[in-house]
Amino acid sequence: MAMLTLRHSRRFYEPRLPHLVFVDGLYAGTMQGDEMQLLLPAGRYRVRVQFGGRVPLGRSGRGVDLSVSSTLDGVEVRRASTLCFHDRERVWNLLFDLDLALWVVSLFVPLPKVFKLVSDLFFVVWIVRIVLIRKRYYRMTVSMADGPGSHGLTKTERI
Repeated sequence: MAMLTLRHSRRFYEPRLPHLVFVDGLYAGTMQGDEMQLLLPAGRYRVRVQFGGRVPLGRSGRGVDLSVSSTLDGVEVRRASTLCFHDRERVWNLLFDLDLALWVVSLFVPLPKVFKLVSDLFFVVWIVRIVLIRKRYYRMTVSMADGPGSHGLTKTERI
């Protein structure tokens, strides 16, 4: 059996959120912290990391998929492989957090009307961007250590 370690490379100010992990389309578990280990037979796998899910709309059974995820094909698992992923939207999220903080301040202190217009426009652009990239939201890197002499082979795939 081989070990696949998944690591979430997050910054100190980013919250620890649960991520669903799928291997070859099958649910492998929920990553509660920053690291998760899976025992798999050696081989190549398709790994997907996902946050969020489907939100139901009424009794009709219909819903809206509000998840963000990324899938990496051809993850080779030998003895020990590590898949690191991180949010590719760090700058956008930082700007959104700043905008959100200013919005909270505007509840107590009147800000110019131009701020409201710019803030609303930024929010719309941010939402549209998230919707457009939601299936390739994370940047993923795979590194393999196959024992002595492997020299830490690294495969980086930007999706």
